Amino acid sequence: MEKFDVVVLGGGLSGTHAALRVAELNGKVCLVEKATIGLKGFLRRNILLSTSSNKNGNKLEKWKDNLKHKKSSAVEYSEKLEKKLIKAGIVLVKGEGSLASQNEVLVKEDNKSNLITGKSVILAFGSEPYFWPTLPQEENTIISIDEISNLEILPEKVLIVGSGKSGAEAAIGFQKLGCRVFLCTDSTEILPEIDSEISSKVEAQLKSKKIKILANKKIISYFKNGTELEITLETGIKFTTNLIVMVDHRKGLEQNKIAENLGARLGLKGEILVDDLLMSSIPGVYCVGSTSGSLVADSIAQEQGKVAAENAMGKKRQFVPEWVPMVCKLVQNVGYVGCSMQSALEKGFHPVEGIRQDVGFSDKEVETFKIVADKRSKSVVGSQIISSQAEELIPMILLLIKKGITVPNLANSSGLEGTRFQGLCEAAKECLKAIKSG
Repeated sequence: MEKFDVVVLGGGLSGTHAALRVAELNGKVCLVEKATIGLKGFLRRNILLSTSSNKNGNKLEKWKDNLKHKKSSAVEYSEKLEKKLIKAGIVLVKGEGSLASQNEVLVKEDNKSNLITGKSVILAFGSEPYFWPTLPQEENTIISIDEISNLEILPEKVLIVGSGKSGAEAAIGFQKLGCRVFLCTDSTEILPEIDSEISSKVEAQLKSKKIKILANKKIISYFKNGTELEITLETGIKFTTNLIVMVDHRKGLEQNKIAENLGARLGLKGEILVDDLLMSSIPGVYCVGSTSGSLVADSIAQEQGKVAAENAMGKKRQFVPEWVPMVCKLVQNVGYVGCSMQSALEKGFHPVEGIRQDVGFSDKEVETFKIVADKRSKSVVGSQIISSQAEELIPMILLLIKKGITVPNLANSSGLEGTRFQGLCEAAKECLKAIKSG
């Protein structure tokens, strides 16, 4: 029987990044996946992104063209990913796998069983959608974000249930396709991870596209009337929609109970609980992606895969979600990394902030740059940006934070006039003023 340093169960974003990181560390790694590697996750992440405006043309035909293009891109992505894994020396095994013991994975395919052994195991097989009792799953009517690519007809009106990156991006995606969109969140902020004044600007973006925001609202009931669903919220608000999409509510797969029988602790929704090293209560068994919680953003999934891989290979690296760069692709890109004012306070910092707006990069869009720092050490501990350049700036800011950059250093950095980096420097100057005034 062939033995490996690490066996990865699941070929999604977190699983493939875990396998690749093990290979980079010269470990012998096996990746088990029952379906096409990376395909499902790619579609979920991209089916509504980068869609063209729907001002002209037939909406149904545009939706069909979009589906065809995205599914073709997904196949191409999967093929390239599989080649990359093979080139890295990763052994790929096709079949349905489950944890058999602390260091064994049982793989079944075509009535055959194969036991694969590893010194450590990384579970990355994901989760499944969770539907509320008041909103049970119903084909083409009440669906999860996983099922959007199965829609044959685009609805006139759609209700997105869920906050965070996935909910906001889904709302914008459907709006660009010509749908009337309602966004219902169970939190007061659309992006709970960032500060309220930046989140309010995100909300203003969505409202500018006539997306109806129903913040911190709970759905009490729905009544199906022909092709429409009559929705009633706990506040008495009523409206109609044609489709409900559950975005960020997940539960653990049935096979998590197998892990539970082996000693893993499960959460209230059947998810496998992990520590800061992403290890379950079974020594040497790690969990990444939505296997250990809710639907996670792509950057979080990748980082979790890498951290778990390093720990499976003998390192002791904690996973810190604040140190993962996040970008939401909305009307303007919204990026954030590190601490918000609230989370900085919770971590023991004495937080101060500096904000710079409307720095003149665009006549049409106001860009916002925010720096969060610790008043005592003057170290930059976080940043939030609304800018078309957020994708490029946020990873750079993370590197600066990890290098220990201080507010005076950033404020006095040379930023070329008219660049977004200059906006960050200006925000740091405002932060420096707050430090000195305090």
